[in-house]
Amino acid sequence: MAKWRRPGVYTIFLFISGITFFMIFFLSPLGALVYSIINPLYADPALYERLYNIYFALGPSEAFEELLFIAGNPILQSLQSEVIVSAIRVSLITSALSSVICISFGTPLAYVLSRYNFWGKKVFETAVELPMVLPPTIAGLSLILFMGPNTPLGSFLSDNGIDIIFTWRAIILAQIFVSGPFFIRSASTAFSEVPRNLELAARNLGASPIKSFYTVTLPLSVKGFFGGWAMMWARAMGEFGATIMVSGNIPEQSYTLTTAIYFSFFTGGVFQCISAAVVLLIVSFLVLISVRLLLGRR
Repeated sequence: MAKWRRPGVYTIFLFISGITFFMIFFLSPLGALVYSIINPLYADPALYERLYNIYFALGPSEAFEELLFIAGNPILQSLQSEVIVSAIRVSLITSALSSVICISFGTPLAYVLSRYNFWGKKVFETAVELPMVLPPTIAGLSLILFMGPNTPLGSFLSDNGIDIIFTWRAIILAQIFVSGPFFIRSASTAFSEVPRNLELAARNLGASPIKSFYTVTLPLSVKGFFGGWAMMWARAMGEFGATIMVSGNIPEQSYTLTTAIYFSFFTGGVFQCISAAVVLLIVSFLVLISVRLLLGRR
């Protein structure tokens, strides 16, 4: 059994520096968001001035109703609004569909990139990963120029009764554009770490290429595969820049949680804004911690 050694001054300094950095730049902002649910007054510091104005402008009964509204925790009440409910529904459905599409088409691409060398591979890999560093607004503009109603493809689809841009379908395209590279890169790295001779042994024993992939390659790379899925899904759920440009931003139809946060914030709906942000925070945390726990058992 290793003997415990007292940490040195340098180690203590690094630990305190790291904890301080985490507390200031990560934990404190998220803590303020969560605390605002418990104490709505924290998110509405102008409450007393507003009550004063309501009292003298409309009367004591209206001021009392406003006070009761605050006492009933308006942030939790706003979760029942149709705008937030529909935003949750749209976000979950579109991110699920974009994840299925990315996995279905991104997995073969990731495998090819991990197993084969070809001319221009580095350039192709760079192009695949380019959306990871591009501003999301460029993704939105690119989709509009590619499938907008005034483009050849967009007008052809529109003439056949299929509208893409400025509908919920465009949200899925935007999520695929910005989140797909996260999955492809992680899956490709995981596949490349599986020894090629294990696949060859399975092939020599009579397994087809597809069976060899599902029985050998995929089980041995499951951590990177699901880790890439978690990053992809979280990125899709949090997508904003491209979504706000291509979705049409119609309340109760094409609002995602991120767009609901944005428009609620600038239209005075601070409580709806906070409730949408907390839902997004909780759902993302639960997915990520579930993936960590699942992979930790393997």
